[in-house]
Parts: sequence; structure tokens; C-alpha cells
Amino acid sequence: MKKWIAAVLAAVLAFALAACGQKNAEKVETGTTEGEKTVGAWEITESPTVTEELRDLVEKAQEGLTGARYVPVACLASQVVAGKNCAVLCRMTHVTADPTETYALVILYQDPDGNVTFSDVRDFGAETCLYEGNLTGGWTQPDTPEITEQAGAAFEKAMEGFTGVNYVPVALLSTQLVAGTNYRFACQARTVEPDAEASWALVTVYQDLQGGAEITEIVRLPEGENAED
Repeated sequence: MKKWIAAVLAAVLAFALAACGQKNAEKVETGTTEGEKTVGAWEITESPTVTEELRDLVEKAQEGLTGARYVPVACLASQVVAGKNCAVLCRMTHVTADPTETYALVILYQDPDGNVTFSDVRDFGAETCLYEGNLTGGWTQPDTPEITEQAGAAFEKAMEGFTGVNYVPVALLSTQLVAGTNYRFACQARTVEPDAEASWALVTVYQDLQGGAEITEIVRLPEGENAED
């Protein structure tokens, strides 16, 4: 009897260990996290501020490029792959006789060895129209793309009752003093549909002197060929 009980316990223990081993194996095979980042998923950055390191990487990545020049404005999102992708909103100027500066979304790829390239460039086609100083009627770029309390409140007010697409402001790109204030935001955009994919958009909000606010322009990131092609 004792031998029979011991055999049963041994079998149960072996089964439990096998089940535990199977779960651990599945976890290793299907695990998709690296630290707190999800491998393959885009994560909005905690801060859109462009660091000196990121600025240097953008400069390094465009070495040898002759069609346009890029100045990073805001770091929007990152993606862990075999290396790392970073979605960077840049001011892009084509090298032409009459250059025009527009906003472009650049995907900066850094491989495990530290090499960096632009894996994708999408031009919004929206001119920056930036001016130095706080000129009335001119667009100015803030010292930091962090969204201020006033700008955030204007965005939230303008979005009241807006349906169809959910816009999440990630960075404040520029402001314009008029009879009130215009704010231009870089936003993550997602249609209100099951499993809808996110994209990027530039949203301009006007706030009047009485505190009212409305959306005056939305520029969605166009689908198409890489701007470097």
C-alpha cells in the first residue's frame, strides 16, 4: 500500500512539474515584453522633448542625404524591435532654389549595433510658417513641445462634441497670436472603430479671448511613398 501511494504521489508531482515547465516554455516562446515596453507595439513617449542624444541621432542618420534637411521638433513615440524605432516630428526643408519648410514624420531606426537610419519619411505637406520672436500674426515654436495647461485646456474645449475620430495631443508644435491664440498640435489619431489602427495628424485649435475654442484645421498624415524616394 505504501509503495502504491508513493507511486501515485510521484506521478502527481511529475505531472505538476511537467505542467509548470510547459507554462514557462510558453511564456518564453510567446513573451512580448522587454522591461515595461511591448515588443512590436508603438508607445507614446512620456515626454515629447527632443534630447541632445536624439538630436545627434537625427543628425547622424541624415549624413549623406541630399534631398532635404531635417530638424527634430518632437519625439512622439517609440517601438521596440530588433533595435528601436522612434517616431520623430521634424521640420523638413527640401534642398531647392525656393525651399519651403514643412512638417514631416520621420521613423528613426537604431539597430543593436548603434547604427541609425531613416526607415521612413512622411511629409504632412503643412508649412511650418515659423517666425522668430513673438510676432503677432506669425507662428512661433515654443521652447519645449510639452503641452502647456492653457493649450491643453483649449484642445479639450475644442474637442467637446467631436465624434468619429479620437485625437490625443502628444506635442505642442507652434502657437500664433491673433485676436486670441492658435495652437498647432501633433496628435495620435484613431477612428472610433473596433481594432482601428492609429495614425498621426496635425490639429490646429483656435482659442478666442473669451475662452471659447474650436478646431480650425486637421491635416492627416498622407499614405504614399517615402518622401526620400
